[in-house]
Amino acid sequence: MVIARNLSVAKSKLKPLFSLSRFSPSLQNHHPLPSPAHHHRFAEASGARSVVLLVVDAVDFDGSFPRRLAKLVTEAIDENYTNWKEGKSGNHWVRQRARDGGAGVIKKVHFVSAVKDWGLKDLVEDVKELAGARGHVWTVGMQNAGKSTLLNAMGKCAGGGSEAKVIHLTEAPVPGTTLGIIRVEGVLPGNAKLFDTPGLLNPNQITTRLTRDEQKLVQITKELKPRTYRIKVGYSVHIGGLMRLDIEESSVDSIYVTVWGSPYLPLHMGKTENASTMFEEHFGRQLQPPIGVKRVQELGKWVRHEFTVTGNSWDSSSVDIAAAGLGWFAIGLKGDAVLGVWTYDGIDVVLRNSLIPYRAEIFEVAGFTVSKIVSKADQDLNETKRKRKVREVAVAADAA
Repeated sequence: MVIARNLSVAKSKLKPLFSLSRFSPSLQNHHPLPSPAHHHRFAEASGARSVVLLVVDAVDFDGSFPRRLAKLVTEAIDENYTNWKEGKSGNHWVRQRARDGGAGVIKKVHFVSAVKDWGLKDLVEDVKELAGARGHVWTVGMQNAGKSTLLNAMGKCAGGGSEAKVIHLTEAPVPGTTLGIIRVEGVLPGNAKLFDTPGLLNPNQITTRLTRDEQKLVQITKELKPRTYRIKVGYSVHIGGLMRLDIEESSVDSIYVTVWGSPYLPLHMGKTENASTMFEEHFGRQLQPPIGVKRVQELGKWVRHEFTVTGNSWDSSSVDIAAAGLGWFAIGLKGDAVLGVWTYDGIDVVLRNSLIPYRAEIFEVAGFTVSKIVSKADQDLNETKRKRKVREVAVAADAA
């Protein structure tokens, strides 16, 4: 099983792809995820050696990790491959999160960048070795996890600069699989075959509810950089109009909150008591996405999640609170705290060990972060106020 995605992080250059596991089932390719009724196919299938290349977005690991599919694959793997190969730092973090998500067996973990060609050579060599001369490699993952980008990059790496060639299949090569599978050539040698499968849908990712223009604000297309606040109980941080973190209780005077997400997303830090005003007056305006006031209601009900967190260091983040499809808050403290997290109903929110422990050297200040979205919204608001004042003056003059 492999997990992969482009991720550019300032300072650390973290670029995950994930792991490879051998197994001998046919891959039941469903969209969305396979149902329990198909579990037996994994245990009964036989034939060519198969490898699952599971592609996961490192920036949205929990939101793009197909838990049910990982469990299906794991159940079909021989007991000979149940030992974990322990890793360090990011490698260990990935393995632990994958195991929590149901992937009980992982052969190898690769950190790669399909954009900057980091780690691709080692990945291609390992896929070739696991597939053998006649094996089948199945590339699976959630929608927008970067499968196509990765496969093209692997094709260039294996073919000396030429992109991988794809063949659209008219019938499935394995009994019981759905149509729509794509054969990718130019990566594996001999009679080994590489297949790309339709992206799986996770309705609990916030991006599935966004328009194309809103998705552009959320997607990571630039180097990922931390934005850090030092805040006290009674204060909140908004990520656009999509997520809010409240510091409700704490055993220490203040805690460090680092936002990891698209640099296009405007942030706001202020008193929690003003949160309702922020929702009514700024969602869809200064705080985007959503774009436009009408879209706020279309996204659904705003609900609260509660997390009790513990940290043992002021120098690094201890835990993350991540929203599927958006990004995460990294929390740094030496003590305990109760945090309230608000987002739209049905969006997955998880607490996990910190992926990137460091924070920004310069802290953000209260109020809105500087962005084109905030500036444009402020200009529109000022123009509206100006026109209203002109009308009021005109009405007063007529009355006189």
